[in-house]
Amino acid sequence: MQNELQKYLTYLRIERQVSPHTLTNYQHQLVRVIAILQDAGIQQWQQVTPSVVRYVLAQSSKQDGLKEKSLALRLSALRRFLSFLVQQGELKVNPATGISAPKQGKHLPKNIDTEQVQQLLANDSKEPIDIRDRAMIELFYSSGLRLSELQGLNLNSINLRVREVRVIGKGNKERIVPMGEEATHWVKQFMLFARPILLDG
Repeated sequence: MQNELQKYLTYLRIERQVSPHTLTNYQHQLVRVIAILQDAGIQQWQQVTPSVVRYVLAQSSKQDGLKEKSLALRLSALRRFLSFLVQQGELKVNPATGISAPKQGKHLPKNIDTEQVQQLLANDSKEPIDIRDRAMIELFYSSGLRLSELQGLNLNSINLRVREVRVIGKGNKERIVPMGEEATHWVKQFMLFARPILLDG
């Protein structure tokens, strides 16, 4: 198994001319794969099947503690190496073809804390653009709007008398959300004083 690996590394270095860093990464990944295979009693690449590839991924997670992104990198390195063996006539098919890496979990967005919000709202500038920004922040914060909803908001959808905002959300669904007192105040300031100046500018 090591002989095939050395041939592959030579191919990457001479014919593909990959960087030393990339070469080291491939070598590290594949040496570890070989260790996992040999621990399982597999001594030849011809013994590797799709189920064995899945076993390698499972052991990489269990033994090495690899997470989704690192598992995807190891699978990619193994798949490319096995493709090389197919090209060399060592294998008839690539057993890693069709095997997907574990999906990477999506990280939840971080919420800003109360102190950060207060800092955002501490700007008392009377400049028209600052009044506009303050109105947007107050409305965004007090009404729980999504950013896309705020961006697509029409002033005709704001009812200052009853302090409500009509927004079009996901799936083109309409919903009514309340406005806070501060949001109402700053939206009024924007509509009465800042907006005309900004439009004239």
